[in-house]
Amino acid sequence: MEIINGEICISHTELTGRIITTANLKKQVQRGKVKQVVKGGNGRQAWYAVKSFAMKWQTEIYKRYPDAQEQAESKEFLDTIQPDGAALNFFETYTLADGRNLPAGKVLEYSANAAIMNAFRACWDAHVSKRQRSGKKVLAAKEFWARAAASLPRLADRWPHSLPGSARRLQMKMAEYVEQGYACFISGKYLNGNAAKVADEDREQVLTALLAHHNNLPDTLVAEGYNRFADAKGWPKITAKTVGVWREKLGTVIRAGRLGVSNFRNNVTMQVKRSRPSTPLLMWSLDGWTVELLYQTTKQDKKGHNVTTYTNRLTLVVVLDVFNNYPIGYAVGTHESPALIKEALRNAAKHTAELTGQMLRANQIQSDRYAIKTMQDLYAVMGGKVTPAQAHNAKAKPVESYFNYLNTNYCIRCNNWSGFGITTDPKRQPNSDALNRIRHQFPDEAGLRAQIDEMMRLERMGKHEAFMAGLDMLRPEHRLPLSRESYLLNFGAETGFKNVLEGCGLRPTILGVKRDYDCFDLDFRDHAAERWTVLYDPDDLHTVLAVNEAGTRRYMMEEKYVQPMALADRRPGDAEQLQRVRDFNKELEARTAERMGEAYRRTEEIIAGTPALRGSIEDRLLITDSRGQHKDRRSEKRLTAADIKELEVEAVEVPIAQPGDDYDFDYNNF
Repeated sequence: MEIINGEICISHTELTGRIITTANLKKQVQRGKVKQVVKGGNGRQAWYAVKSFAMKWQTEIYKRYPDAQEQAESKEFLDTIQPDGAALNFFETYTLADGRNLPAGKVLEYSANAAIMNAFRACWDAHVSKRQRSGKKVLAAKEFWARAAASLPRLADRWPHSLPGSARRLQMKMAEYVEQGYACFISGKYLNGNAAKVADEDREQVLTALLAHHNNLPDTLVAEGYNRFADAKGWPKITAKTVGVWREKLGTVIRAGRLGVSNFRNNVTMQVKRSRPSTPLLMWSLDGWTVELLYQTTKQDKKGHNVTTYTNRLTLVVVLDVFNNYPIGYAVGTHESPALIKEALRNAAKHTAELTGQMLRANQIQSDRYAIKTMQDLYAVMGGKVTPAQAHNAKAKPVESYFNYLNTNYCIRCNNWSGFGITTDPKRQPNSDALNRIRHQFPDEAGLRAQIDEMMRLERMGKHEAFMAGLDMLRPEHRLPLSRESYLLNFGAETGFKNVLEGCGLRPTILGVKRDYDCFDLDFRDHAAERWTVLYDPDDLHTVLAVNEAGTRRYMMEEKYVQPMALADRRPGDAEQLQRVRDFNKELEARTAERMGEAYRRTEEIIAGTPALRGSIEDRLLITDSRGQHKDRRSEKRLTAADIKELEVEAVEVPIAQPGDDYDFDYNNF
């Protein structure tokens, strides 16, 4: 059944089943007792007005189709309803006064409201337009909206909505929709803030300050504190339940005050996701960690009694190559300090030499800000770029998560494991009673150091193959050598004394032994008056670095090669080393002679160009020529001066030609 031209109609197929025969229906139409609204034929279905049938036929029709009228009335609108994309976008992007968006269910509900109201409006406009063209009486609005309201329950099956079921309220809602648009469907509970007790900015700021207090106050105390303000200002009082709602609402704002800046940065601020370096030596990350392993130590108290403690721990500083978390360097000490960090970097430099045959630096070093002013220069030596991590942000450093990895993969297996830290769930911590019973089995400090060394050895061994494979892909421009001079200058140990140059070079006392070192740099001999500090590597004493007191001059010194006195004792390489010394001495003598000759030449030029210095200089300064002669040179100068004087006299005795004189000059002999 359908509504056609405002009338409920039934089709020929629905009638000629068990209600009326085809022949009888045809006679009823011919006699004018049944109104045929649409004629059939040519593939069309014939439709008949239900109200035109006799009462007995109407009774049979509604008996066969009890909800036919509702279906027909709802079908009129159902076929007209189309999804409203603009409405869906409006409700999805709509922002409430408190910054929230509408729930997903409400978005669909309000979008359905708009689609249904669009259909009602289109049907009414079409009905009015058609009636006006045909000149027939327009269907009353009251009847139309009654029919529309009656169709809503059936429309809700496909279009869940919240439109009013009253015809009058539905008509009023349409008027609101025409005037206000989509916003008229939004419930007042999302828009009305007048009933809120914390209704203005001043009240909200007071509540925010109380919720952000560093004592992390419970809701009852926050409500109590707020109500003191309310009494003084005449505000409505609030309950702990209201505080709980605002605690959740202001969670981001009050978190830093309640839980600290570190918690805020680690859990609220946006985190940057990064990829690992493509090869080793591109980035090192270093930091210190108090190892979660206990050791025992015995000390005397003030009364002289031996007291053994079992809760002692050591600190591990790790220099981590982030490529595959390879511990390229580490050092163990009682506490973190610049000296311990320096030792870890020294270990990293030496380990690169063990892996590659050459000490190498990292392209980038990341550290925390502990002693950053003291360590900045050393970090710059060991890395092309230094990038300290942001303060109070543990997630910024890969080495932080590496310490947790060591704790959960190595330390937890040991009987002297102390746990995960004081903030961890007690259910995950070791049994303190059991630790107390076995405390006498804890290692001493040396034993714990051995445990940590073994842990690092296993780590390096397990990751060595992948690290070396990645090292093969390191580009030449990223391979940064660390010179021996730079290594000794920054990591070398001092003897504690100053040394001066002797005939055999420098003779520092290193590790209780007097050792001889010399330098093949010609300039070193020019600073014989300097006092030198000797820096050395205890693991490699073949070369040392000599630095003057001002720190302005540095020379690499080689350990003296010991030549055998007896020719029969000579070994391979002795001749080469001896020749190296002879070549150096020959070059030194040649350079010295050249510099002296240049000094003599320049001095003679100065004397020759300064008349006041002639004669007196040779008399006062016995400066020899290149053949060691002084008197001959002085005599030559005296004779030359006499010759010049004689020439001057002769020049005076030459006759001067006068006008009229007849001289016969032989210009060839003159």
